[in-house]
Amino acid sequence: MNESVLIAKAERFLDNIKHNRIIAEEISDFETFRDTYNYLQDNLDELQDLRDTMEIKGYKAPYRSLIRYGGTHSTEMKAEDMYDVGRHTQYFRMRAAAKKNILDRVKSSIASHKIAIGHLEEYAVLTCSSCSKKFKGHEISLMRETCECGSKDFNFNINDNGVYRLNIIKYLPLSGEYMLRMSDLSPMGREAFRNIVRIIKHEKRGIVKTLSLVVKVFEDGKWVRKRVNIDAKDEMNYEREIRKKYGSNARIEFMQIHRKKPAIINDKHVQTALSIAYVKIAEHNARKIFDEVLNGLISNREKLDRYYEAFDESEKRAHRIAEDVGDVEDLRDEFLHQILKKENLNSENGSLDEELQGDIETHNCLEQKLFVEMPKILILWDIIRYYLLTSYDRRSKYSGPFPNLRPSLDTNQMKAFEDFDKFTVDILGRCIKENICYIPNIKSVVSRKFEIENKMKGLHVQMNTPASGAAILHTHGKLSIEDAASVFSVEPADVKGEVEKFKTFGKPQTTKAKKFLEMVKK
Repeated sequence: MNESVLIAKAERFLDNIKHNRIIAEEISDFETFRDTYNYLQDNLDELQDLRDTMEIKGYKAPYRSLIRYGGTHSTEMKAEDMYDVGRHTQYFRMRAAAKKNILDRVKSSIASHKIAIGHLEEYAVLTCSSCSKKFKGHEISLMRETCECGSKDFNFNINDNGVYRLNIIKYLPLSGEYMLRMSDLSPMGREAFRNIVRIIKHEKRGIVKTLSLVVKVFEDGKWVRKRVNIDAKDEMNYEREIRKKYGSNARIEFMQIHRKKPAIINDKHVQTALSIAYVKIAEHNARKIFDEVLNGLISNREKLDRYYEAFDESEKRAHRIAEDVGDVEDLRDEFLHQILKKENLNSENGSLDEELQGDIETHNCLEQKLFVEMPKILILWDIIRYYLLTSYDRRSKYSGPFPNLRPSLDTNQMKAFEDFDKFTVDILGRCIKENICYIPNIKSVVSRKFEIENKMKGLHVQMNTPASGAAILHTHGKLSIEDAASVFSVEPADVKGEVEKFKTFGKPQTTKAKKFLEMVKK
């Protein structure tokens, strides 16, 4: 396919996605779910085909072709020839930029579609009306249109144990327009966006991926140096491997180690899309409750409203008459001082009314809590719940609502899970009805989950995953059994059973096993 045709085809497809807006939170029946899910899945298949075609055609490194045109020109070259070369170089540079931009948009769209599909899979439980087989999570993608029994009729239910937020789907850059979505963020939204990206980019300590070696080998009666690349493996004796391949006389003269540092979510487009979506949904929620919460914290709402009206009026006047951008702030402050003085809200020396000053500080603090802290807490809480509700195998094989999420984290990555702000958590639970609790030392909760998974390796122990997550919240999150059970919508009795099961890990359970251990000790 011609390059310009391929780019035009991709742009048309992305524009169609942009105009077909999805309001996923209105899904309440099987038909709507099926149509939405299939639409997103079909889009994803087409986008992945476009990406593969573009990568085959060299869109990943489009500027390489410019090397032949970007060299230094001969001093003997005529001026008109130099002009032609420069014009051609500019043309190829524009084509290269178009290739890079369209591939970037396609990859962003792919990431957003994976996130949306992951949230839908977490949201629904589909039960075949014929054979009563249930589908949820990644199993939904295997089903698509019909059950194994051939039936096309399904009962639709909401998954109480799922980690999903269908209302973030409309904020995802599904058509790849992530740059436009980022530019629309408010100043506080941009701060929250940077905070989230910084957290989910937290890298694992470097793991050795490959080694580059210079090896001295005796061949044909003389010493020869060879450059060798080796894929790193656990507990590998590199010197022995080299001698096995090149003979006992081979010597390593130089070795360079190449490390990989995977992030918590190891894809920049997924990081960006998730950050935008969580910032926007938190901002939407914050705007709905801001006035209600603020009224319960301040002393005089009338004074505060008048202050912000005066501030806006002063800023507009300053912009109208300022000759230089640097003068706007000084002029605004001067106009503001004059207005507040007339309203008896300001003294001669410029100090604000004490009551008003306190309310302004409260207002600014609340903005920080709701517009900056809230999105960070929401995404971290969802990631923590997803870790607690899923097994290592499931996280390794299936993307879920957080594509490219690391199946387990090291101690360095655990540092990203800072304790939540207690005031903001209280507002989330009280005003937005989020099922969230304040958990001190939340890192220990996530760490304990990975410890249990490591102990379970090789043991044929049946786990009730949601109940085990609640049990960890109880034992290491210091929540009561009832509160921990409500977070994961399980019965307190099941949580108690998992707590008891944790105590027996590594201990013999049967009489034969106990006798065997006694014999070994003797």
